[in-house]
Amino acid sequence: MIGLKTRTKKKQNTIREKDKRDFLSALPDDVLVYIIHFLNTATAVRTSLLSKRWNNLWKSLTTLSFRRRHFKNRVSYNQFVHHVLSHRDTSIRLHRLDLKACTVTQELLNHITPLLHYVPHLRIYLDYSIPVIFSSPSLTSLTLSCTPGILKLPSSLELPALRTLNLTNVAITAKDGDECAEPFSSCFLLNSLDLLGCSLSKPAKVLSISNPNLSRFTIKRHSEVSYKIVLSTPNLTHLAIRNWLTFHEVSSTCDLALLEEANIEITMRVLL
Repeated sequence: MIGLKTRTKKKQNTIREKDKRDFLSALPDDVLVYIIHFLNTATAVRTSLLSKRWNNLWKSLTTLSFRRRHFKNRVSYNQFVHHVLSHRDTSIRLHRLDLKACTVTQELLNHITPLLHYVPHLRIYLDYSIPVIFSSPSLTSLTLSCTPGILKLPSSLELPALRTLNLTNVAITAKDGDECAEPFSSCFLLNSLDLLGCSLSKPAKVLSISNPNLSRFTIKRHSEVSYKIVLSTPNLTHLAIRNWLTFHEVSSTCDLALLEEANIEITMRVLL
């Protein structure tokens, strides 16, 4: 009877030990990487603390999202960005980068700059200029926000694969001595363009939007300075213009036969 009880107890212990096994860590690497892909980058990197099995999995992530709110201060944020970019597996191509680029060291900038040459999808907030982002053969989607007054676009963007462009608080420039700025004309695949709070740098007085494939165009500004907008967009289907304090003169070189929706809102200041 005692022997039977002992065998039963051992069997129960064996079952408990099996229940305690880490079945998740036994999954293949590509499955685990797929799972941590759904975590924010800060949490994904922390999985390396679980066990040796997880130590290097995050280095294969194809999406990196650095959010300032996940860190107590700018120093710890910058240190984390530096750690991830300097230790990730560079043989694996980065697909998407979401970055708030705080004032950083030259060493960190050296890690960021090469990524901007080949990442297809980029969302970035700048408080300083990184001009290399305006020249990339593979960038298809760019969302760029910056503090007002710090960043000027070059007169022409060398982004041949770009399809979606969202710009906030950037200054648009023309070629030397030219009054017409046309920075997007070489983006032949551009389909959607949003300009929020963007301005024209002198001596430019006209913003030309010349793109054969552009389907959606939105411009929103809050300024007393107006400029002319000329559309050369035969495939435009959606147009939205919202201005505060001023009115932009808008014209088109084509009949906009495909236009389905146009929203134009002008809010003027009333002096009492």
